[in-house]
Amino acid sequence: MISAASRAMLAALALAAATVTAWAQDFPNRPLTIVLPYPPGASTEQVARMVQPILQERLKQPVVIENKPGGNGSIGTMFVARSPADGYTILLTTNALMTIVPHVQAMPFDPLKDFVPLTTAIRGILGLAVNPNVPAKNMAEFIAYAKANPKKVHYGTAGIGSPQHMAGLLLNREAGIDLVHVPYKGGAPAANDAMGGHIQAVIATISSTLGQHSAGRLRIIGIGEKERFAGQPDIQAIAETVPGFEATSWLAFYAPAGTPKAVVDVLNRELVFALSSPDVKKKLFDLGLPAVADKPEELDKRTREDHKLWGDIARQMNVRAE
Repeated sequence: MISAASRAMLAALALAAATVTAWAQDFPNRPLTIVLPYPPGASTEQVARMVQPILQERLKQPVVIENKPGGNGSIGTMFVARSPADGYTILLTTNALMTIVPHVQAMPFDPLKDFVPLTTAIRGILGLAVNPNVPAKNMAEFIAYAKANPKKVHYGTAGIGSPQHMAGLLLNREAGIDLVHVPYKGGAPAANDAMGGHIQAVIATISSTLGQHSAGRLRIIGIGEKERFAGQPDIQAIAETVPGFEATSWLAFYAPAGTPKAVVDVLNRELVFALSSPDVKKKLFDLGLPAVADKPEELDKRTREDHKLWGDIARQMNVRAE
């Protein structure tokens, strides 16, 4: 026989569940904000601007895009972590902030505890590009060139702890070479120095180097995907020369931890719809940023696996922010 106290507890739980369900069914009833922890012009903004009008039309609410750069991405990220867990403030960020940077420097958030995954937005395909004067037309020739010139081949990246930096470290380890890392405050200045011959190579998303590749100012000789990218089938995957090599970059949406599942489901559904629309998919594909649009549990798995992978590599290679 159920006691009076038990009946009261069950009734309270049922009421709470009903309240959450009713509240979630009313979601959203005011503007939403997508926070970007980077300055204007980054790939996060490109993606946010593409999904914004579709979300507004579908949700019947304004969607505000707000850049909150600073602290190597920690300011905007922490802002979302401390926001109410109601689905009205969400984060669009890079895998670097969620899976790499916390292993390289102290950050004021825990990527695995302070956020709930919504969906992976895109893959940012990483490519190794060289100055045209480098005598290497493919990865095999580049590796031979690097082995013949140990510690003399310099590669630029968007900074210490970036996916590009870690890709270079992984290439050193797997190919048995000794490229020298040169960190920049972004991929653009690194690419500019590679074009100018100040460094021999740059690792960057191909979305930022395809123009220079097409113009002959840089030569992309390999990408970090398991297989060749259908949008640029002439560029080989590094794994064709270095078996098993894979280094990926991605952008994903997260909400503060504690956001109700019903709200997460709404946000996932609408973000996936926007990212999967033919116009958005084509625009992203043409930029070398293929859409992913997966389920929250898939992003959770991706986040945890990459967090462990890059954490292990950061420790093995003793990578620390300067």
